[in-house]
Amino acid sequence: MSESMSNDIIGFGYLFLWIITFVGYHLLRFKLDGGSAIMMTYILYAIFSILSMNDFLFGDLYLPLKVFPYVYLYVMLIIALSPAIYNHLNPTNTIEDPNSRMPMFVSIIIIGSSVMLLPEIIANFSDGLVKLFTDVDAGKDAYTEQIEESASEGGSGISNLTAIIYNSLMDLPAFLAFFFLTKKNKNIFLISGLFFAVIIGLLLPIMRGQRGGVVVCTLTMFLAYMMFRCYLSVLVNRIVKSVGIIVIIIISLPIAAITISRFGGDNIGPGVGGYINWYVGQGNIYFNNYAFDNGGIRYGDRTMNLFKRLVDSETPKNYDERRWKYRHLNCDDNWFSTFVGDFVIDFGPVLAIVIFIVFNCYVLYNIRPRGDTIKLHQLLLLYFSMCICMQGGMTLFSFSDTSNLRIITFALFYAYLRYHDVLLERFPLLSKN
Repeated sequence: MSESMSNDIIGFGYLFLWIITFVGYHLLRFKLDGGSAIMMTYILYAIFSILSMNDFLFGDLYLPLKVFPYVYLYVMLIIALSPAIYNHLNPTNTIEDPNSRMPMFVSIIIIGSSVMLLPEIIANFSDGLVKLFTDVDAGKDAYTEQIEESASEGGSGISNLTAIIYNSLMDLPAFLAFFFLTKKNKNIFLISGLFFAVIIGLLLPIMRGQRGGVVVCTLTMFLAYMMFRCYLSVLVNRIVKSVGIIVIIIISLPIAAITISRFGGDNIGPGVGGYINWYVGQGNIYFNNYAFDNGGIRYGDRTMNLFKRLVDSETPKNYDERRWKYRHLNCDDNWFSTFVGDFVIDFGPVLAIVIFIVFNCYVLYNIRPRGDTIKLHQLLLLYFSMCICMQGGMTLFSFSDTSNLRIITFALFYAYLRYHDVLLERFPLLSKN
């Protein structure tokens, strides 16, 4: 059997495994939700992996595929998806009111920080967004400039406090917006402000020539909607679907412009289509090639970078320093290897699976609903676990490096809501607003 045929058999086998999983997931309960959305993306990535393997240029960049790495990857992804699967099999109809002003307070902070970023966007509008459609090299130039700034300054200090606050809370606008949409008395101004914050999250990476940030923000928004759709009214669902389609069409234009700018001028290479196949499909393949034969591990320097820097001053402060330190590795974060690959490369395959089991067992234990009602802090914990799966299925662990701050904000918000809920149960008359 030829190497190409063997690769195709393994690649199609991995694809069919996810198709079967997707079908079985909905045979157990025919309802589209957040888990459905995540599995659909995994099927899509598997398809692009096959296309990339058979590309006349990029196909030569990959090593032959093996069966076991895909089995390991599938098992790890199922472990990571176990909270979503549990929620799918134990549905709820209502979200218990947390009787707290904290969600509104956090929303105001998010909206305020996004408004403070607006002057930067307006000032760079002509050189950023507009130039993408008038200058064929604009996307490439913006991306190169951003890479140089990140390499020289990334992680070395506080340069923009507003941006840091916004980025540490960037996953919450969509979650809170849909939560407030489930309430009977809707605060339109607050909901509009949160969706405005989401739009800011889409515009910032576009103006820097980055597709990844746009993709992550879009996937997060899609996940949040799929999680909350069963709690939304028929009218709200219809409006969200219509607006969502329009938004996807609009944001696809600058993404296409950036892609053409960065890769369209390559007349002798694979062209834009080949680069898209490689960009979307490489994660599964590079995991298969290098997860178990990478020449070493990073000892948590990527996935736990900010936490590790608190106790070890030798920890690299940005990706440029880290890539130099681990230049002996066969695969680092210069290529995608999925969020599973990030943990395997950081801790090795044994410790990585222990981390996944411990974390997801904690989530499973704490999201158990009471009847058909779920608490907001339980939904937040479920959302965090699903964000990891959704955002990192194609690329890497999105909460790494300075994005460890996003883990901290999730943890603080979750801890407050849970502690507040405990107080309400023990002192219902004294704690209620």
